[in-house]
Amino acid sequence: MNSGLLAQWSEYDDGARKILRLAQRNLRLFDANLVRLDLERKENALVLRDFLAANPRNTAQIVLRDAEAFRNKSPRLFQLLADFPQTMRVRECAPALQQLSDAIFLADDCHALIRIHEDHARSRLLIDEPKACQAYLTRFEDILKEGGTEISATVLGL
Repeated sequence: MNSGLLAQWSEYDDGARKILRLAQRNLRLFDANLVRLDLERKENALVLRDFLAANPRNTAQIVLRDAEAFRNKSPRLFQLLADFPQTMRVRECAPALQQLSDAIFLADDCHALIRIHEDHARSRLLIDEPKACQAYLTRFEDILKEGGTEISATVLGL
């Protein structure tokens, strides 16, 4: 599967696995809750672990509109956050962004999977297209600038 438009959920799932496996330096994700990306699946979580462990400068930045599923139904991903606190960041986006309905999955600023609306499989897959990815990278950075609540794998106490 190369660059192109996707219309089926199976194509979207294949595209997500491809983007995850192509990452060499950084991953950036903006999603409703990560459920559709299926990163909690054992095989995908292992790929993400291998990516983070391969180089101490590899990073994963995740921004969620709703972090409840991440906190309560993603033990593998939560463990990765605990194991790689310096290189994996998860944030629940600012309330002002809760109404957004698209999803962005970027790898190394040149590969992307862009879902137009969270309820539909319609998406765009970009492989080795840094110019086309630039607009989505800018959008992701703008989302980060809006702030939000960092999610930590450790519980702070008194």
